[in-house]
Amino acid sequence: MTITPITELPVNVYDYELKSADESVDHVFEDRQGKVTLLFNVAAGCGNVPQHSILKQLWERYEDEEDFDIIAVVVDDFECHGYEEFKGGLESYAERNDLDLTPGQVAEKYGKDTYGTPYRFTEITNGRYDKARYDPKWVPGEVHEQDMHPLWQHLTGAYNAEIGDNGIPHHLEESPWADPPTPIDHSKSGFTPLTGNFTKFLIDRQGNRIRRYGNGFLLGQRDETGAEWDNWDPDDIGPVGGWPSPGQIPGIELSLNMISEDIDKFLAEVV
Repeated sequence: MTITPITELPVNVYDYELKSADESVDHVFEDRQGKVTLLFNVAAGCGNVPQHSILKQLWERYEDEEDFDIIAVVVDDFECHGYEEFKGGLESYAERNDLDLTPGQVAEKYGKDTYGTPYRFTEITNGRYDKARYDPKWVPGEVHEQDMHPLWQHLTGAYNAEIGDNGIPHHLEESPWADPPTPIDHSKSGFTPLTGNFTKFLIDRQGNRIRRYGNGFLLGQRDETGAEWDNWDPDDIGPVGGWPSPGQIPGIELSLNMISEDIDKFLAEVV
């Protein structure tokens, strides 16, 4: 894949060309012009994956609304998600299990089989310049391992950040496993990268206004900024596929209503 230079990014999010998970569709955003879309990054098994059940409920709220859709954009940037079978990545999982599936299809199959996900999945993309790892020595943005897909450069604001000596935009991110913690350098203009799966972006009808929600938002754990809800109780966690639901964790209902209000505002706007 040829990566577009940061300075040449389109203004309209819907102009980015991404294939479908099975690669049969060349441009999954082509039908989104003039409509509202919620995008989020996803792999397969990870600590945030129960949000599929909540995103399914959100999709069902707007099932009859032709101008709204949810699209799962597949990444494989987080080696620290805690699901042993997926630690080698989506492609490795398919090879080990003798599955004739693309990485995007692996993520799609897991979502459908485990949660009955009704929305579309894309081909795999690079959501970061590095891989997030369980490692106290890992420093976010220190090593340039891969090129970030221009869609993620746009959505995270990487295109507008100061370029570091390693040739990549300055990361405003700290490792949760660093010992001792490495402080974020706010003296430079930087960006907040994808810090986990299920970071959500609401895109308006014109494809140029973006609302970002933290990767724990819709779990009932965190608000849209990533701060923990006061009423979050980690003991509420239940089995994969059966948890969570609005009735179980109060923050989920609150999160659903908040994101629905934003969706309704974007839908009410006339192009």
